Amino acid sequence: MYIIECIYYQYIVHRIRSECQVETKGKFVLHQSKQKKGDAVYIYYMIAWYYRKNKKPFRDILKHLGRLEPDEIEYYNNCIACLNHDPEMFPCNIKKLSVQNSYEYLPCALGIHFWNYWNLSTVFNKNTNRKEVSTNYIALILTSLRFIQTCSKSYTTKLYKETTLPQLTGILPSLYNKSRIFRELEVIESHREELGKHIFEFAKHKGYTQGELLFYDLSSGNLTGLRCIMAKWGHCKDGYNTHVVLLLVITPEGYPIYWEILEGNTADAKTIESLILKTEKIYGKVESVICFDRGMVSDENLRLLEGKEIKFVTALDGNQVNYFEDIIDFDLIERIKKFDHKENRDEIEKELVDHGFNYIQYNLYCREIQLSESEQKKIEDKTNKLELDNRRYFFAFNPELSYLTDKHRKNRVEQFKEWIKEYNNELVKVLRNKKEETVEKAIKKEIKRRRIADVELNYDLEEYNVENENNKGEIKRSITYKIKLGDITEESYAKARKYDGLWVLITNITKNKDEEFFKRTKSNSYFEIYRLKNIIEEAFKILSNFVGIEPFYVYKTEHIKAHFTICVLSYLLDITILNKVRESDKIENMDLHTIFHELIKCRQNVIQIDEKKSVSKITKITEEQKKILDVLDCSYLVTLEYLYDRNIVST
Repeated sequence: MYIIECIYYQYIVHRIRSECQVETKGKFVLHQSKQKKGDAVYIYYMIAWYYRKNKKPFRDILKHLGRLEPDEIEYYNNCIACLNHDPEMFPCNIKKLSVQNSYEYLPCALGIHFWNYWNLSTVFNKNTNRKEVSTNYIALILTSLRFIQTCSKSYTTKLYKETTLPQLTGILPSLYNKSRIFRELEVIESHREELGKHIFEFAKHKGYTQGELLFYDLSSGNLTGLRCIMAKWGHCKDGYNTHVVLLLVITPEGYPIYWEILEGNTADAKTIESLILKTEKIYGKVESVICFDRGMVSDENLRLLEGKEIKFVTALDGNQVNYFEDIIDFDLIERIKKFDHKENRDEIEKELVDHGFNYIQYNLYCREIQLSESEQKKIEDKTNKLELDNRRYFFAFNPELSYLTDKHRKNRVEQFKEWIKEYNNELVKVLRNKKEETVEKAIKKEIKRRRIADVELNYDLEEYNVENENNKGEIKRSITYKIKLGDITEESYAKARKYDGLWVLITNITKNKDEEFFKRTKSNSYFEIYRLKNIIEEAFKILSNFVGIEPFYVYKTEHIKAHFTICVLSYLLDITILNKVRESDKIENMDLHTIFHELIKCRQNVIQIDEKKSVSKITKITEEQKKILDVLDCSYLVTLEYLYDRNIVST
């Protein structure tokens, strides 16, 4: 209605101007006048035509509108702007209005922002060789696209066209093609060690880390098919599968400084020597304290580290704790285990502290092992491996861990009982004679699988005959067995739970260095440092669940290695975002899925106005998105100036 009125008044004005021979230059305005009535001031609006005659300004009132609501004022202003041919305003038919295309924006913009934040381009831009598309841009695009979707390298060429990366990078979609990607993968991988060194030096320069601590761990990545010579069939985190081994070294803040893919079935304990040699080659003499999981503890590894004068913090494997069984006060431990770890926390703490233990943190107590010469000799005679003169050992006891270990063991035993029932049902239906050794082997395999070998289990095999009908309707007589499981009493668990909640931490840092070391690492104990190794466990979770390192869509060795490098670089950007969010008090702590679920809603939308006219706009920024961008120091990514400059927004 308003637009029709304005068009009508435009027609009247032009007729008046032509009849009066008025100069044609002028414009429509929404004129206002103020009137005071008592103490109140009222504003009245009218449509007017402003023009000049004989170089003097004139105003013709065309339509009195009276008092208007804010939305009516905005509507009239928009209509008048259209009549004045304002380039940013135009009328449209709602039925013809449509979103022509929608492209990923904020995740892409964030990828580029944090890539530049870490100055990763400086690593790749040293030898561009006048390439049409530099290695830096290929690495940047592949890394940024992992914010959006896990897919094959070939498919990224299609995905690239569905994002704003072509506008943000200036690389045309036609130049980002399959052959160029695979050609550059090997070049990207050739920069892997340099990338790790750059990240480490940059983190130190920014004050993110001083390099006192490094966390080291391994995981596995599953592959399908037999085309990759690095992949080996064997046991990995997902059971038995064709896999490769992923090696990762990070700082306490989670920043990766070294990573590598190894052949499948590479034993954890055999990787440290190779790691030390390679990191020394890259960084020089390693001065950091290396923290690693107990699965990598071996006499050879510890001696290697000591030979290189490298400090470490780790723990003995579970079956190695019994080296100290003669000096463990098991009577004390058994008394503590009878307490309720939740209800009797004060009593537990008093009892342990009275016997020389120190409270470390919730449900964790420890004391350093002090041995007499006779005790030391007895242990060394038993093991010949502990090097008690050069290393320090700490007992740790966790009452809650003890309770949970015992509880889960009993659950596994109950599951084993159910398995016995199911297996007996299978044995009844056999059509051929069953060998006693076969049944014994199946039972022992299940006991091992359930991890209840340390529970005292008694069972008998009773032989008997069965008659069963086969598929042809023939009756078959067979000899089979029935498993009779004995009673499992509390005494049956006594040996198994002896070491529950107990573990031993090892370090070769001398006592006179404790204060200096704890001050530099801002920690209070070696146990606190060892518990920080969950940071690297989190890193592998992010790589697996968010970055999406699996499945591997490449099979050539160098391509698999480059794929891991791309994933680690994407993880670097992810952990940087996560750390900034965690450090802020402006928003609630979010995980990466929540952050990107919110940010991914902001897209570039190409809106078709009519057959000839289209505009580009971004989805309206929400308050939550504003808070996140503010915390990440990325608010500029949604400013009009930035968006116009990159053609994300147009008119």
